[in-house]
Amino acid sequence: MKIYLMRHGEPTYADTAAMGLRGQGAELGQLTAAGIAQAEAAANDPRIQDCDLIVSSPYPRALHTAAIVSRKTDCPIEVAPGIFEWIPALDWEDLSQQEIHDAWQEYKRNGGVHLPGDRFHKWETHAQLRARVLPWILPYTERNDLKKLLIVSHGGVMRALLNQPSLKKIHYCEILELTPEMLADAQTLRGSCD
Repeated sequence: MKIYLMRHGEPTYADTAAMGLRGQGAELGQLTAAGIAQAEAAANDPRIQDCDLIVSSPYPRALHTAAIVSRKTDCPIEVAPGIFEWIPALDWEDLSQQEIHDAWQEYKRNGGVHLPGDRFHKWETHAQLRARVLPWILPYTERNDLKKLLIVSHGGVMRALLNQPSLKKIHYCEILELTPEMLADAQTLRGSCD
């Protein structure tokens, strides 16, 4: 099976900010006009032309991206609720957009592990994120009816699935291949989540 990962298109959070949403509520932003154009262009990528299924994060920016790709490729979509973006505060603390940004920068600097002196102590580590998303993806990898799968999600989720917490910037609608070697520890992690 071929598995491709795609990051969502460029989002805007103007509406969620105008509504005063904070924390994970602020994550409900939609695509910008540029983000829509990015998704439409990405849908022409030959690697994903004959996908059997698109699996999407439930967040609007990813689901909108997946819907655009689905429309252009005539591929069905399923939503995997557990592949939403990295959690900046595991207790779902009401963080500002700036605090979420700063916590993400700390995560990336630290390679996804907490270090002494961290300013933010509650973010989801790389290991926790990987353990959260893998059980939602592994059932698809075991299906015999799928030859090619596209997963539309977020940069953090892509890093977790690729098992590369310090991966360079992943651009909007960038497509990367998920290889079997990157899932080598998946069954062990899956067992710890059951």
